[in-house]
Amino acid sequence: MTLNSSSSLNMSTGTTSQPCGSSARLDLSNGDSLYAKLVVGADGSKSHVRECAGIETAGWKYSQSAIICTVEHAEMNHMAWQRFLPNGPIALLPIGDNFSNIVWTMDPKESLERQSASEGDFVKMVNSALDQGYGPRPEPQLFGGPNLFSSLRSADAPSSANESFEVPPKIIKLASARKLFPLSLMHAKRYASKRVVLIGDAAHTVHPLAGQGVNMGFADAIALSKAIAEGVAVGSDIGEVSVLQRYESERKPANIAMMAVLDGFQKAYSVDFMPVNLLRAAAFQAAHYISPLKQNIISFASGEHKPLPLLFT
Repeated sequence: MTLNSSSSLNMSTGTTSQPCGSSARLDLSNGDSLYAKLVVGADGSKSHVRECAGIETAGWKYSQSAIICTVEHAEMNHMAWQRFLPNGPIALLPIGDNFSNIVWTMDPKESLERQSASEGDFVKMVNSALDQGYGPRPEPQLFGGPNLFSSLRSADAPSSANESFEVPPKIIKLASARKLFPLSLMHAKRYASKRVVLIGDAAHTVHPLAGQGVNMGFADAIALSKAIAEGVAVGSDIGEVSVLQRYESERKPANIAMMAVLDGFQKAYSVDFMPVNLLRAAAFQAAHYISPLKQNIISFASGEHKPLPLLFT
């Protein structure tokens, strides 16, 4: 880590970390010390591990907040749904049985109002937002039909004779408190340091409009596990930067590419200008109805396909 062996860094959790020869040392608030060949920073966007390692970040804030909560349906939900609304996207993400997570993006003032609304009123608002654009049997329309992220089916979901006619499941009640988060884009300038490596939100945060943050984190974990396993197989020290940079060289370009795509979506949906609206709608319709294009985009979003090489990382 980028700390001298005699230095100490106080943190709000009461934990400090220092390099110690062939191990990293973590000093705990109770006076104990832990030693590890490698410290993995998977502690979120405000990562203390990243702070201790002295890893800088770049990014910017969005003038939006997200309301996040868990909801219950009358029936099981197998699909992830997303609606792009004038005030921001709303996503319905299944988590098992009759429950889903809601991620609803909007301007900060509106988010405070909806967070403080009664449960009954909020449930009505969510159902109304998810139903926008759907009738009993919605027909595809060039500028108003479903889009690429409107309904992505889980792998174990039963098939439907005609997916175009499916509508989001109704929400009957909240299953958790509503939490409010300001949205931002953040990217660590490096993922790996001596005996320290960052994954997930500790390395990058993105706009939640397509639910890709968790997929990026899963892909980070898989790539790091692979790099560590390869290092162990040849007798390398897993805390050496040379081992950890294999992970960084794989994931950093992929994450930059996904972050650029998501930031582009966010900016495209922040513009209310008719020519842009028409082009945006046409592009999404093309992606939705051209099967090879749609499958390639979904494969990229799920991490199955790697992006094209970038000129910079």
